[in-house]
Amino acid sequence: MSWISESSLTPFQKFCVNIIKCGPIPKHVAFIMDGNRRYAKKTNVEKAEGHSRGFKNCRNVDSLMELARKKVQKAV
Repeated sequence: MSWISESSLTPFQKFCVNIIKCGPIPKHVAFIMDGNRRYAKKTNVEKAEGHSRGFKNCRNVDSLMELARKKVQKAV
């Protein structure tokens, strides 16, 4: 996928790109937001901050999926 500069992606975003490379784009994707409290405890931040950081990661994935969807529609 030459339209994505993989050098600027986070490890999770690279993981998502590798999934997209494997085959057809799924019509539905679900993310289970689990582990935010454990993350907060492990990094010594408030629970709310752990949830906030988890949400930010979810937004990053959402942006990547939207980019992929637009590129796939152009190719079809």
